[in-house]
Amino acid sequence: MTDDSGMVEQVLQATHYHALTGHTAMTFREMVKTIHPDKCKHPRAQDATNRLLEMFRHFTSGSSFTDDSGQFLTNDHWVLFQGDTQAITQARRNQLEIAAGATEHFKRYMPYSWDSDHSFLLFNRAVPLANLTLPQEHVNWVLSRLLEFCMQLHRRAGRAHLGLTPAHVMLVPETHGIAVAGFYHTAELAGKVSTISAAYRHWYPGQLLRDKMATEHADLEMVKRIGAYLLGDRSGLGTALRKTHHREFVDFLLSSDDDSLACYEKYREMLDRNFPSQFIHLNI
Repeated sequence: MTDDSGMVEQVLQATHYHALTGHTAMTFREMVKTIHPDKCKHPRAQDATNRLLEMFRHFTSGSSFTDDSGQFLTNDHWVLFQGDTQAITQARRNQLEIAAGATEHFKRYMPYSWDSDHSFLLFNRAVPLANLTLPQEHVNWVLSRLLEFCMQLHRRAGRAHLGLTPAHVMLVPETHGIAVAGFYHTAELAGKVSTISAAYRHWYPGQLLRDKMATEHADLEMVKRIGAYLLGDRSGLGTALRKTHHREFVDFLLSSDDDSLACYEKYREMLDRNFPSQFIHLNI
């Protein structure tokens, strides 16, 4: 059995409950008994106990987030929606219609399956972007995946998502992938936009709010707002990053694009000029 100090360090270093259980044969109760400050004299025994209890709570019950339908729970392996039933039904219908005609490559951006009318199971562990701040090197690939998703959605399905917000995109750390959900506002390109995300109204381009017509431009703007959000600018506008982050990257976030393919190519060229091509493990 792992000694007290070793178990304390394992708990403190673990990013999630599965990461911990993969390194020990002990049950949850055994781990708690091992590291509890009543027994363990490690100076951070209390911190480790609190951390273990929180990881176990998240794994068994999920954590609460809010999206355009209301509250939802996720433990990074499943998502359970608890909000507006009509909105959830619409989002599920839209996503299933898109997935039905998707190529295998396109389906990689929707790596989950609905197991009920209001919940889905993720194929791999996935973490919502909501409340996350990431280093530049990870924001780089997240935006690349999002722009790839937009290209597939626009070219393959002829639709705009219109709800790309931090609650509707999840990171898949093990594969450097993303899982896109929240298809509440999806509309055919050049078609009428009936709804938008009220909480992120300021992320939409003025032209969409005025004309109420679905465009590639709207999705691309929201992807860039996510980029600014992940770098620490919670407004998503990006101007606050000018003095603190990579100039050309921020210039990209502040630029305007109408075509997802051209935007993706511009983005990749910018990355190639300014950042090394490397795989960096995302430890979350």
